[in-house]
Amino acid sequence: MNRDIDPLIGGLASVTDRQAAALIPEDAATALADRVTATAAPSAAPRRRRSPVLRIGLPLAAAGVACAAVTAVVATRDGGPGRTPDITPTSPRVALAAALTFTRKGGYIDVRVRDPLADPKRYQEEFAAHGLNVTLSMVPASPSVVGTVVMMDTSEHTTERDLITITAKGECETGGGGGACPVGVRIRTGYKGSATIVFGRDARPGEKYISTAPATAPGEVMHGMTYRRHRVGEVLTALRERHVTVPEYRAMGKVLKPGQVPSTWYVHDAVPWAKNQVLLFVGPNPTEDLSNQPPASAPPDSPSATPTS
Repeated sequence: MNRDIDPLIGGLASVTDRQAAALIPEDAATALADRVTATAAPSAAPRRRRSPVLRIGLPLAAAGVACAAVTAVVATRDGGPGRTPDITPTSPRVALAAALTFTRKGGYIDVRVRDPLADPKRYQEEFAAHGLNVTLSMVPASPSVVGTVVMMDTSEHTTERDLITITAKGECETGGGGGACPVGVRIRTGYKGSATIVFGRDARPGEKYISTAPATAPGEVMHGMTYRRHRVGEVLTALRERHVTVPEYRAMGKVLKPGQVPSTWYVHDAVPWAKNQVLLFVGPNPTEDLSNQPPASAPPDSPSATPTS
């Protein structure tokens, strides 16, 4: 019986990746690319925003950006205009998916992160393949800003027309009332300067956040809570209901550990710290002293409300 089946199987034609790509009409691929990027609008990129803790709140919001990085994968015909191969061969038998996507639009190249866990060297190699001197890295970020542009630094002669953020509304929380989130970058074709771009990524177990949104932003562990001017004991009770802990406190310029803060003290502010953890700024009085002020990106809460979970 096998003798009858084997010739039939042998007669089946295999389809290569190149042939499969050729089945997609050029106009259909172009239309798809336009639909994917239709809601994205360019925005001026923040420059030289450096801080030990990168906050989406004010620094990026003040420059008219905030973020969320979900990649758009656009199928195009092999060899068509603006085509970037979807795979990068590394050996005769192994091929890695591209870590970034590059889409040509007019005199610009739109770049988005496709693989947030790739080796940073791969990002640099893929930029170099397009003649661009750009370094891209990822840092652990709180949930609502994962995958978003959290910092950009460019060389001295870079202009606002050379490198722009691609924004989309409703993808993250800026803390300043805005809703335009940078989901990628748009680089002018022929750009000869240098740039460093940092995206947020999911934190690994036990890893502290480097970039954060306000603690009450949608997607964060304290979303919907009001806590300012409420006693530490009340706030801790509400956090326990959400399975959130406080590993450290800040009080009058000092670092305090759990057990060192009276439950009758007041909470002044909160900052995402790590997965299911927040840092609380506290003090003996309902209002904080100027020497104990946290970063200025935390959103205002109603002092008259009670903590809710």
